[in-house]
Amino acid sequence: MVPQTRRQNRMSKVLRWNMSKAYRVVFECPKSRHNINLQRKCANASLSETEAMQMFGDEEISCTNPNCGWHGKASATKLLRILPFNWILSAAT
Repeated sequence: MVPQTRRQNRMSKVLRWNMSKAYRVVFECPKSRHNINLQRKCANASLSETEAMQMFGDEEISCTNPNCGWHGKASATKLLRILPFNWILSAAT
């Protein structure tokens, strides 16, 4: 059983090397209240609302609902959620 555990540890290290921390930030469309998602890699272990607005505030975003048509700066919207996830890097081709 020991060799299998070592193999799993090596595989785990390889997998972590191919991933980095990222955040999905969800904003509310001011016109139709639909969700607008933005994703970005970030080295921070955690992300506060203030830091998220500093990172994303100047981004031009648009409502994903085709009937809405709203677009503008992220700073003009309400921040709903900050969701951390692991960004999996694609293999170079």
